[in-house]
Amino acid sequence: MKRLLFILFLVPFLFYAQDTTSVEVCTHDQTYLQTYSVADGPNQYYWSVEGGTIEGNTTEHSIVVNWLNVPYNMYLIRVHVISDAGCYGDTSHLWVDIDECSYDGIYVPNSFTPGNDGVNDVFKPVGENLEDLDMYIYNRWGGMIYELHGVDDSWDGTYRDGDVQHGVYVWVLNYKFINAPIWKEIYGHVVVLR
Repeated sequence: MKRLLFILFLVPFLFYAQDTTSVEVCTHDQTYLQTYSVADGPNQYYWSVEGGTIEGNTTEHSIVVNWLNVPYNMYLIRVHVISDAGCYGDTSHLWVDIDECSYDGIYVPNSFTPGNDGVNDVFKPVGENLEDLDMYIYNRWGGMIYELHGVDDSWDGTYRDGDVQHGVYVWVLNYKFINAPIWKEIYGHVVVLR
């Protein structure tokens, strides 16, 4: 997804900038990399970005900003323009609202009913384009009671050859999408209902 920041030279060096744009940061489809541009010309450009990281040269008319691992919030992008004659123009501002991806490609159920009825008997993360995962499940005393490795692994609600009690269990999940550069880690809990 590309964002375009327009600079209009209606009167020398007066310009208009878009006020706010919203970006959903998703790791599985690389929407955390966003392109921002101004009209190209014989000018010098100086970009500054709060929060994100500029990939490449900050003096071009177009930049790519990496928003990966940036806390969800509002951030300011600025571009200063200097003409080829050395005249300073105004600074253009763009507020970027970084939002959590509405669906980051993974879903972890919050409860399951282990048993022999064939309905909701196992607990496992599911998602699109998952390449690999490791999940660790803990009891209320912090003891690890189960490990899942790989996208096809699941937990049947047992520990040491016996059924676990009805209750809440905490999990830590490390996962990676196909062609994604990094592993992500998330935490949560699951309720075992008997």
